[in-house]
Amino acid sequence: MPASLDSRMAALARRDRILAITFTLLMWVVLVFVFFAATSVAPTPAITVVLAVATLLLGLFNTASLLALLKRYAANRDLIYRPDVMHLDQLRAARGKQD
Repeated sequence: MPASLDSRMAALARRDRILAITFTLLMWVVLVFVFFAATSVAPTPAITVVLAVATLLLGLFNTASLLALLKRYAANRDLIYRPDVMHLDQLRAARGKQD
């Protein structure tokens, strides 16, 4: 595998990993904000407990799915990113011929 192709695939994988982690962290920030906003108007402590459990479950399941996605992308990096790089090269070549 050429080094340029490997480095381009690694850059795509790194970008996807950074975006996935960033969006997951932002999701947690939003979940905490919504939890505190909702508990301020919750009529009973039981509702607050239900909100806390639901918030934690939602956050944990989404975080677990992110970790599974990152693991799958790392294991199948060549299968996932090689077509992207090839198509980008074909698109650049086609645009170059039009000029």
